[in-house]
Amino acid sequence: LIGKPGCSKSLAMEILQSNLNGEASESPFLRTLPGVEVFPFQCSPLTESAGIAHAFSAARRYRLNTAKTIVCVLLDEVGLAEESPHLPLKVLHRELEHLEGVACVGISNWALDAAKMSRAVHLYRPP
Repeated sequence: LIGKPGCSKSLAMEILQSNLNGEASESPFLRTLPGVEVFPFQCSPLTESAGIAHAFSAARRYRLNTAKTIVCVLLDEVGLAEESPHLPLKVLHRELEHLEGVACVGISNWALDAAKMSRAVHLYRPP
């Protein structure tokens, strides 16, 4: 999800997470949908590959114990990680090729480089 600050990118994820609770949802309609379990990772200019890899690893372990839940790694402010001298987003190439039933959502205020963007659906929210 890409958009200027304040255009509700994080809010959209919060709404999904708070409403998609599977059979525990308040709405009869939402009870028919699978629950969503989000594994958030806050990116920064100091992010390292190991932190991102750990978030995916934790999500995969959780996924092994649940069948009716969508497991999602949320990379918040993923654009900030591009500024890291550790080049942490290189790990995304491997992680996105071996998701093993885990979804991934990246939130950024600006587009990432083309090599990373080509591996995903790009949703841009104009101002």
